[in-house]
Amino acid sequence: MNQKNPKDTQNFITSKKHVKEILKHTNINKQDNVIEIGSGKGHFTKELVKMSQSVTAIEIDGNLCQTTQKSVDPFENVKVIQKDILKFSYPKNINYKIFGNIPFNISTDIVKKITFESQAKYSYLIVEKGFSKRLQNLQRALGLLLMVEVDIKILMKVPRTYFHPKPSVDSVLLVLERHEPLILKKDYQRYQLFVYRWVNKEYHALFTKNQFRQALTHAKIYDLNNVNFKQFLSLFNSYKLFNK
Repeated sequence: MNQKNPKDTQNFITSKKHVKEILKHTNINKQDNVIEIGSGKGHFTKELVKMSQSVTAIEIDGNLCQTTQKSVDPFENVKVIQKDILKFSYPKNINYKIFGNIPFNISTDIVKKITFESQAKYSYLIVEKGFSKRLQNLQRALGLLLMVEVDIKILMKVPRTYFHPKPSVDSVLLVLERHEPLILKKDYQRYQLFVYRWVNKEYHALFTKNQFRQALTHAKIYDLNNVNFKQFLSLFNSYKLFNK
């Protein structure tokens, strides 16, 4: 989706009380460098600079960049960059955490970019409640792809009344917590193909009938609509064994 008109899809949280309440649910501290996705009018930026070592705020809209810059003028530990977050290159040589109240229309792209291109151990994102459920849904390709790299937890509900303008749906604050990758790099393209075929129920393209029966038994799967991630990885490992 294009991001040319971020104001159309961005809803701001302006109350200092609500901003502080949300940030209390993170583990951001004075030792942390923070990359903020979508600084908006700088309401979160202003609090993040007080609680962290440094903040790099990325905002696509030039006017909002100026507003953010004004809101953090007394602080020296902050850099405001006008850039499309989808074109931003995450740093390779420092540790950082990510925070963002992200636009609903590009949430999927942002989450994929964080998961597969950043090195952040913790990424805190305010997203639409329905979207957060899709991220955790192992019946969908996105959930199965993300789980290889991150655990996804909802930390708090963010009511629609916290936002201006008020959206039609509630949001949540979630954390993507990075763990050791569960798939070898060399297997990743194969895993992607496996995921898309599995989600499309193209089981015959992955296994013979006999192989499928064996793989399900080995993974202790009795209901194809109720497969946890450990079981799914077992299926993928069976697939690899059958297709050496």
